[in-house]
Formats: sequence, structure tokens, C-alpha cells
Amino acid sequence: MKRLIITLFICLFFTSGIVNAQETQSGWANEWRYAFSKEGMKEWKPEFTLKRSGGFFTDRRMVTGGVRVDEKRSFALYLGQGDQWIDHAPASVYSIRTGVSFRRYWHLGARKTFAFYSDLSAGIGWVYKINGGYHETPDGDIYMISEEVGDMLFEVLWQPGIRVRFYKNIHMFFGPTLATDCIGVHWGIGF
Repeated sequence: MKRLIITLFICLFFTSGIVNAQETQSGWANEWRYAFSKEGMKEWKPEFTLKRSGGFFTDRRMVTGGVRVDEKRSFALYLGQGDQWIDHAPASVYSIRTGVSFRRYWHLGARKTFAFYSDLSAGIGWVYKINGGYHETPDGDIYMISEEVGDMLFEVLWQPGIRVRFYKNIHMFFGPTLATDCIGVHWGIGF
């Protein structure tokens, strides 16, 4: 529980704009106000990403679709598929995941080719398949894992990294992944 709370505070710190010392509180509020005004909403553009992440005994594929509200922020919905290897069982647990995501950019240079970013995502998932996870004995099967098909999962992900833009909004990105069920890396392409 402590790890989850610390991760959430770190994510909120990096995505809230506090890190950027050039922004004042009133400037930050005005940017949000403008982004959701009638004039600001006319500047919204679609943004999609294909993302893969891997960690110790985990693998995840994800697609996001959303809106870039300005040059610094985007909101998206995601859909993903993940699998986790449980070594002591042994077992593979497969799940489908969905949720919401917020991305904040800090551009490096006037051309905005390179940028640091921070993704904060939260969602739910469902276990749809389990391979293994039990030990056969003469008296019956002994289950070695607590997961069952149909179990619901809750997840929070923080994925900071660096983005390299090639043309308009076509870009590649990579960085570390810290999640409720994974510590690893992620990479992908966006457009």
C-alpha cells in the first residue's frame, strides 16, 4: 500500500506541472482554462499510440486513443492485453485491461522535436485465461496461485520517458514503467 501511495504522489508531482519552474500558478490555471474554452477546443487534435512494455515476468501490449488538448497535454482511453508469468506455480495469467491516461510533455528546444513526458494511467482488467498454476496429486489438484478466470484487477501505471518527433505528430517514445504489477521498460510509436 505504501508503494502505491508513493507512486501516486510521484506521478502527480511530475504530471501536474509543478516541476516546470517557469510556469506560475496563474499561468498554469489560465492554460487549462484556455484548453477547455471554445477557442481552445478548436485546436484539439487526435492522438493515438501503440505501446509495448515488459518487466520482470510481465509483458503488456496497449493501444491508446485520445485527444491532444494543447502542445503540453493529452488525454486518452487505453485498451491492452497483458500476461504475467508466476514462477513458483508455474503459471501464465492472461488479462485484458482498459482505463484512462493523461500525458504531460516538457519540450526541449523551440522545434519541439525532443520532449520529456510523463504518462499517468489508471484502469481495471479481467483475467481471461490461466495456463498452469496447479500441481497434480493422487488426491486431486492443488492450486498454487490465487488468481482465477474472471478475477478483476486494478492497475495504476506511471511511464515517464523521452519522445522523439519525426514529422508533425509522428513520434517514437521509450522509458521506464512503474505499475502495480510491473517494474520494467516501455516503448512505442504515436501519431
